[in-house]
Amino acid sequence: MQRPKPMTDHDVDSEASHSALQQVAADFAGTVPNLYRTLDRHPLSLEAFVQLEHLLERHGRLPPDEQALVVLEVAVYNACIYCQGVFSKEAARAGVDNQTIAEVVAGRLPGQLRYRYLLEATRRIMELRGCLGRAEVGLFEERGVSHEDLLEIITIISTFTLATYANNLLHTRVDPEYR
Repeated sequence: MQRPKPMTDHDVDSEASHSALQQVAADFAGTVPNLYRTLDRHPLSLEAFVQLEHLLERHGRLPPDEQALVVLEVAVYNACIYCQGVFSKEAARAGVDNQTIAEVVAGRLPGQLRYRYLLEATRRIMELRGCLGRAEVGLFEERGVSHEDLLEIITIISTFTLATYANNLLHTRVDPEYR
């Protein structure tokens, strides 16, 4: 009787990758957007991204429209054409009006105060790599952007910087539905 071969790191990576892509396909009506195919070149990156994305969607403090705008701001900041197209559509699906989306894509802050404050915080965190002074953190808190919100913004920045950098590095082709 032959013993089964022990699993190698490659086998574990392939198994995790397959599972993550199945989860993505279920979320996107049977298709896998090119972003996930790009990340699948390194299964750990794919799995980390998918897990963080799902945690944010399911358990995030910020509602979907606010999360979508923060993600779009990360895409604009990192000059990711792929993500700008995808997350403009995601923001619209989450209920963000077209004018607000256009303002963010153009690098302007939106008129709605809650969105404006969230995106100001996002920009400052990215520009200063999280090194905001206590006074500035206090100002955001006065404007309704709590410490918890700021930490969630950092989580979104971290998660979607992975996506934007991967797309920029590997020149991910924009899926037809996001053009």
